[in-house]
Amino acid sequence: MTPRANRNCAGVPPSAAAPGANGTRPLKGLGRCSLSGENCAGVASIRKIMVIASGSCGHVFPAISFCNELKETHQGSVRIIFVTTPDFDMVPSEFNPVFLKVNKSARGIFRLVIAAFKLIFGSRPDIVFGFGGYISAPFLILAKITGKKTLFHEQNVVPGRANRFLAAWVDRIAISFPGTEKYLERYRKKVCLVRYPLRKNIRVVPKDETLRFFGFDAGFFTVLAVGGSQGANRINKVFIEAIKINNNLSRLQVIHLAGRANAPAVQEAYSRLNVKSKVFDFLDGMEYAYSAADLVVSRSGAGCVIEIMRFGLPSILVPYPFAGAHQVENAKALADKGGAIMVEDRMLTPELISGLLDIFIDDQIRRKAMSSIVSSLYLTAQNFTLCELVTL
Repeated sequence: MTPRANRNCAGVPPSAAAPGANGTRPLKGLGRCSLSGENCAGVASIRKIMVIASGSCGHVFPAISFCNELKETHQGSVRIIFVTTPDFDMVPSEFNPVFLKVNKSARGIFRLVIAAFKLIFGSRPDIVFGFGGYISAPFLILAKITGKKTLFHEQNVVPGRANRFLAAWVDRIAISFPGTEKYLERYRKKVCLVRYPLRKNIRVVPKDETLRFFGFDAGFFTVLAVGGSQGANRINKVFIEAIKINNNLSRLQVIHLAGRANAPAVQEAYSRLNVKSKVFDFLDGMEYAYSAADLVVSRSGAGCVIEIMRFGLPSILVPYPFAGAHQVENAKALADKGGAIMVEDRMLTPELISGLLDIFIDDQIRRKAMSSIVSSLYLTAQNFTLCELVTL
C-alpha cells in the first residue's frame, strides 16, 4: 500500500493541522508512524502477528476489532495468534486463540513467563502487539529481546502502569486520544495517534428502524443508561431512583444495560413505574441503542467514550472511581470541551441525575451544541487505523 496523500506522518489529517473551533490541535513531532520507518501506512507481506489482550472487555474488544479488520484487509496473507485468558472465550476461533490461566502470584508470573517463552519461540511471530493487561508484559519484552517488532495500543487517555513500563520496550505506541502523549513524553518519537478500533457493527441506524427494533414511539425522549462492566449496580440504583422522582416521566423511554446480575431487578422496577423501557444484561446491537438515544448516562471507559463520539451524543459521564483515574481523564476529554457533563461517583445522587434529565429534555439547543462538539472531536481523531500502522 502507498501512503495516503491526505495524511502526514504523525497520523493527523491536514484538515486538523490548525486549531478547530474546539481548540483541538494535532499531535506534532511524533516521528514516523510505520514500524519499518519507510512509510506511513500499509501492511507489507505480514506473515504472523501475535495479539495479547486481557484484563477487561476494554482491552479485548478493540483487539478483536483490530483482528477483524486485519483479516478483511489481508485475506490469506496474515495469520493471527490471539493470546488472552479464559474469561474471554468470545475470541473467534479463526484468530487461533490461546487461553492462559494466570494469576499475579510469584508462581503465576513465573508460569506466564514460561508460556510467553514457549509461544514466542514456538510460533515465531513477525509482530507482537499488546492491547493491555499485565499478561502483555513478558510477551512484548521477550519479543523485543529476540528482534521481533513490537507495539501496544493504549485505549485510555492516561496510560496504565503496564503500558508505562512497556513504553521503553516497544517500537511503536498507538494512542487514540490527543493528550495521551503528554504521559509518554520520554517516548514521544514512538507515539502515533490512530483511530480507536471500533466494532464493525458500530454504525448509525435510521431512527425509524431503531424505534421498530425496541418497540418505542416517536416523540419521546430516549435515554440510554449504561452501567458498564465495572460498578454497574451503582448507576443502576441511582438512575432508577432518579426516574422515580423525575418530573418528565411521561415523556421518557429508556434503554438500560444493567448487567447480568442486575437486569431482572431493573426490569421489575421499570414495570412498577410504568415507564416504557428495554432492559438488557448485554446488547450485541449497540448501534441500535446509540442511534435511538437522545442522551447517554454511562461510565466513561475508553470504548464507551469513543462510541459516544462516533454517534455525536450528549452524555452524562460518571467515571468509575477505582480505575486509577483512567475513566476520569476519559470523561474530561469530552467534558472539558463542553461535549459532556462529568459527575464524580461520590456526587452521584438521584436528585442530581433527575435534574440533569429535566435540563436535557427541555433544552434542545444545549443537546445540539454538545452533539456538534463531540462529533467534531471524533472527526479530529480520524487518523491512521491500527492496520495501517502495522508494517513489516
